[in-house]
Amino acid sequence: MPLSRDVASAFPTAGPDAPVLEDWYADLVVGYHLPPPHGDRLVTADDLTALDLGHRQLRRAAADNLAGQLERVEVHGLPPVFTLSFEGVEATLLTSDDVWSSLAEQVDGEVVVGAPARDVMFVTGSESQAGLEKVHRACERVFFAGHENLLSRRLLVWRQGGWESL
Repeated sequence: MPLSRDVASAFPTAGPDAPVLEDWYADLVVGYHLPPPHGDRLVTADDLTALDLGHRQLRRAAADNLAGQLERVEVHGLPPVFTLSFEGVEATLLTSDDVWSSLAEQVDGEVVVGAPARDVMFVTGSESQAGLEKVHRACERVFFAGHENLLSRRLLVWRQGGWESL
């Protein structure tokens, strides 16, 4: 689950309660979520030890889990801007190559994403000036409204199988 660096800085960086966080793209980090009945929280180093998992195994398990749920992704709207729905954790989709490869055919140019909050995601194409402007304005409105779980004002472009700041 992507988190803003600001949110991540509120967690302890060492000790038993320190979550496993990895630097990611732009101003985001990735944390791994343990759902109920495990406590509905981020995975810690102690959890890795208890589960006998390494970082690489955790990353693979998370990717496999997400891949198994992608049929629940919903695409809404019409060009030049789409929104994605994924049960309140839309930002998690940023970690799935399959989602962006499939959406690449539906936009003009490269896929561009605005993910201003964990549960808000806008998609457009890099060659759509109207789409880029609309996504930028929509992201700014989310921040201005003080939405919970804010992530990033930056737009990201999907390029050669990875994200870059636009």
